Amino acid sequence: MTAKKKTLWWIGGAAVVLVLLVVLRVVSNARASRRHDEVDNLTVAMAKVELKSMPVTLTAVGQVMPLHTVQIRPQVAGMLKGVYFTEGQYVTAGQRLFQIDPAPYEAALTSAKAAWENAKANADRLAPLAKQDYATQQELDDARATADQDQAAYQQAQINLGYTEIRAPISGRTGSLAVKSGNILATTDATPLVVINQMQPIQVQFNLAQQFLPQIREYEAKHGIKVLITREDGTGNLDQGGLVFIDNAINASTGTVMLKASLPNQHEQLWPGQYVGVTVQLAVQADAVVVPQSAVLTGQESDYVYVVRDGKAEQQDVKIDRQIGDLAVVASGLKGGETIVTLVPRNLRPGMNVTAGQDTGTPAPVVTLPGAQ
Repeated sequence: MTAKKKTLWWIGGAAVVLVLLVVLRVVSNARASRRHDEVDNLTVAMAKVELKSMPVTLTAVGQVMPLHTVQIRPQVAGMLKGVYFTEGQYVTAGQRLFQIDPAPYEAALTSAKAAWENAKANADRLAPLAKQDYATQQELDDARATADQDQAAYQQAQINLGYTEIRAPISGRTGSLAVKSGNILATTDATPLVVINQMQPIQVQFNLAQQFLPQIREYEAKHGIKVLITREDGTGNLDQGGLVFIDNAINASTGTVMLKASLPNQHEQLWPGQYVGVTVQLAVQADAVVVPQSAVLTGQESDYVYVVRDGKAEQQDVKIDRQIGDLAVVASGLKGGETIVTLVPRNLRPGMNVTAGQDTGTPAPVVTLPGAQ
């Protein structure tokens, strides 16, 4: 190959390389331009800041407590002859639960009745004789005392026979059965036959910090206080009732006051011993400024949201008063009607151009507490 041809080959190769470099540079610039445009113009979820009636609430964790608990124990000894319910069954007041063998007590009742009738007849016989001095007054008094004692023994025998049939003193749900038919019962047994817990109504006991006590007493005196019960994690609506008790002393070791709420528990969603979430609704705030909780970000100095003005996202400091469900009540920083970014992308910065997505413009679901208008 001649020197001239080699030179031409080198020139051609250099030209191809140059063209490739130019093409790559153009493609790179185009991609960079697209990335720049994407960063400077983000599609985000937006919504209007709303004015709503929102409850003023306090939250705590409480424990479900039965309003009434009864331990069923035998009041007379004997063999357990029958059990007339199943473990965990709901029973009503007056319902028969157990039968202790009544035969010994029926015999004792017959004997006591005979003794009383005999003593009474003897006293009645001596009464006219004492008037005629055929019997002393002391003999008559002794006979009457014996009759009274035998009458008391007869009445006690009636009571003991009644104790052989054990009935439910309250309506409620039974627990685990401690004994079965055929066992011998004693009045000194340490374990109760069964425990009955009243389920309807039921109570929830909880504690709040002492600084809320004046506010609670003020609202309670004016119109009563509603209490909403949820699961321990705050989800679900298990029941609603009212505050019925405020303890008469502050717990000095914890700085809290104990309170109780009464709930109808019609569907037995509350179970004794269960831990639940408690929301105490003191009042309803009209025209509260409300934003989705997802729109609120935490900065170094304060919370803030992104407000959209003239197509640009601007950072706005806010003060959050409280959170209710998925909503945050704003104490200051917003007045209502502003457009804000509800789901903030990580790459959003103040001053960027933003547009609303096709499925945006709807605020987060509203969790309405009972009593909120």
